Amino acid sequence: MEKEKISVIVSVYNTRKYVKKCIESILNQTYENLELILVEDKSTDNSLEILKEYENHPKVLLIENEENKGLSYSRNIGLKKSTGKYVGYIDSDDYIEKDYYENLIKAIKKEQAEIAVCDMKLYYEDTKTFQITRGCNGKEKIDFIDNGLAASACNKLFKREIMEQYPFAEGKVNEDIAVVIPALVKAKKIAYVPDVFYYYVQRNNSIQNSHFSEKRFDIFAGVDSTLKRIEKEEDYELYKDAIVFNQLISLFLYVFPKIENTKERKKYLKKFNELSQKYNIRQNRFYWRFLSTTNKKSQIYYRLLFKFECTGHYNFANATISFLKLFQNHIKKKIIPPIDEKLLIKEAKKNRRRKENDFKISVVIPNYNYERFLEERLYSVLNQKVKIFEILLLDDCSTDNSREKIDHLVEVLEEYINIKKVYNKENSGSAFKQWKKGFEMSKGDYVWIAEADDYCDKDLLKTLVKPLKKEDNIRISYCDTAYINGVGKKILKSIKSEIDIMKTGHWDHDFINEGKEEIKNYAFLNCTIANVSSALIKKDDYHQYFELSGKFKQAGDWLFYVNVMKNGKIAYSSKTLNYYRVHGNNVSSVTKKDAHLKEIKQIHAYFDKQFKLTSFQKEQIEKRYKFLEKVWNLKKEKGSKNE
Repeated sequence: MEKEKISVIVSVYNTRKYVKKCIESILNQTYENLELILVEDKSTDNSLEILKEYENHPKVLLIENEENKGLSYSRNIGLKKSTGKYVGYIDSDDYIEKDYYENLIKAIKKEQAEIAVCDMKLYYEDTKTFQITRGCNGKEKIDFIDNGLAASACNKLFKREIMEQYPFAEGKVNEDIAVVIPALVKAKKIAYVPDVFYYYVQRNNSIQNSHFSEKRFDIFAGVDSTLKRIEKEEDYELYKDAIVFNQLISLFLYVFPKIENTKERKKYLKKFNELSQKYNIRQNRFYWRFLSTTNKKSQIYYRLLFKFECTGHYNFANATISFLKLFQNHIKKKIIPPIDEKLLIKEAKKNRRRKENDFKISVVIPNYNYERFLEERLYSVLNQKVKIFEILLLDDCSTDNSREKIDHLVEVLEEYINIKKVYNKENSGSAFKQWKKGFEMSKGDYVWIAEADDYCDKDLLKTLVKPLKKEDNIRISYCDTAYINGVGKKILKSIKSEIDIMKTGHWDHDFINEGKEEIKNYAFLNCTIANVSSALIKKDDYHQYFELSGKFKQAGDWLFYVNVMKNGKIAYSSKTLNYYRVHGNNVSSVTKKDAHLKEIKQIHAYFDKQFKLTSFQKEQIEKRYKFLEKVWNLKKEKGSKNE
C-alpha cells in the first residue's frame, strides 16, 4: 500500500545563503511520498537562480510570484497547488532532519491525530550554538496552546482539511496565529513527537529579528481573529488567557525592552495599552503564573511595569524599561570584570573578615593548561558571600605557564587566606584522580570542585549552603548551569532543557529530595548534574566511587554523583549561578560518541545491578539509546536490544 503524500510548502524571499540547505534537507527525507512546493516571492538576491536548479526535479513544483506578495500569499497559493493529504511548512532559511516527516506522520498514524508537533532547535549564527525550545509543555491540549511555539506552522504536520479551514492573513506579520492556533484548538487529537527537531536559524536580518515597527501590532488583529474562531469552544477562557499571554504579553515583556529609541518606545507603549485594554492583561492567570516563577527583584520590576503600562503612565513604564536595560547591559559586560592582583587581594581580605560558617567549605581547583583562566576562577571563589575555609590549587603537569602563575598567585594571597598548591610529578590522565586527591587532602565539611576554567556568580555558595541548614545528610547541593565561551560571553542561559530529558519540569523549581528517590525518578536515565563546578559535595571517603568512575572517560561523573547521592539527600536551586566554559580544550569538545554511548550502556547495567531497574525505566533507557544513536549518527551494535 502506497504511503499517503505529504506536501511541503516553502516560501522563498531573499534567502540565497540558506535556501539550498533547506531544499536538500526536504528532498533527502526518508519519507519518499513527498512533494515540495517552492514559491519564489520576487527575491532581489538571486534566490531564484538556486530554485531553478530544482525545477525539473520530479518532486518539486516551482511557482514564481509576479510581484512580491508576502509569506501569507505564498503559503496560500502553495496550499492551493499542493496535492498531499498532509501539509507541512518550512521557512526557507531553516532546515530539518532527514527522518523529520517520517517521524511526524508515524506519530499522527499511531495517535490517530490530525496534527503532529515537535520541538525546535534554535541555531544562533553568531555563536554557532543551539538551544532547544519545546513544542509542548505537557500532555493536555492547553499545553500545546500555552507554548511559545503554538502559533508556528513550521514545527508541525497537518492533515490537509484542517489547514483549509482558514487562509493565512495576507499582508500581515505574525500571520500564523489565526490559522495554526485555531487548528490546534479544534483538532480532535494532537500528537507530540519528542526528540525530533525543526532547525530554526536565528539570523539578525530575519523578519522576526528585524527592527520593531508598527507592523508588529498586526499580532493584535491575529489574536482577535484567533479568539473569534474559537469563541464557542468549551475551554475558551482558558485558551484565551494562554493565547493573550504567549502572543501579546510576551511581546510586551521580551520585545519592547529591545527598542533602543526611548521616544519610539513610549509611542509603542501607548499603542500597546490602547490595543490591549480589552484583554485586562494584569488579571491574566498565565501572567501571574509567570510572576510566581521569577525572583523577588524581577517580580517588583514586572509589577511596576505592568501597573504603569496598564494605567497609562507611559513615561514611568518607559523609564522602568530603560532602567532594566542599563542594569542588563551592565550585567552582560560584567559577568567577568577586569581582574588584577589588587582585586584578588581585596576579595581575599573580605573573605578573611567574614564570620565562620556552620559548615567549613574546602575549595579544590583542578587545573590543566588553564593558565589564562586562573585569575578569573580565583576571583569567583574569593568573591563568594560565604567564608572559604581553604583553597587547594591542584596542577596536573600543565604544559603551559600555569605553575609559574600558580606560584605567584599563592605567594600573593597566602597572607590573607588558607591557600595551598599541589603539583603532580606526572600527568594523572584522569579528572577523577584529581577529584580524589582533592577530597583526601581537604579538611572541610563540604568540598567544592571548582574547575579552573569555569566561573560562577557571587551568590553560588550562599545558595548552595542554604538547604544544608534546613536538612541533615544532604550529600550534594547544586544549582542550574549556564554556558559561557572562551571570552566569558553567555551562550546558553540554562542547562535545564538538556537535563530534563523526560520533560518532567522537575528542575523548574528548588527541591530537596531523598537521593534514592532522585535516582529512581530521574538520575537513572542521564546525568542530571551538568557540571561538577555547580555542586557542593559532602566530605567523605569516596575512594571506591572514584576508582569506579575512573574507569570511564566520558560518563564517570554521572556514576560518581549517583553513588554519592544514594547515601543521603540531594538539594537543588533553579537559579543559574554556575558558568561552564565551552572552548576548544574541553574534554566534551573531543568526545568520541561511540565510546560515550558504550559507557552509558555500561553504567545503566551497573544501575540495574544496584537498584533493579523497573520496566518503565528500561523503556525510557531504550528510547534514550535510540535518540543518541540518531543525533550522534551511530550505527546500532549487532545484537543490541534496540536493534
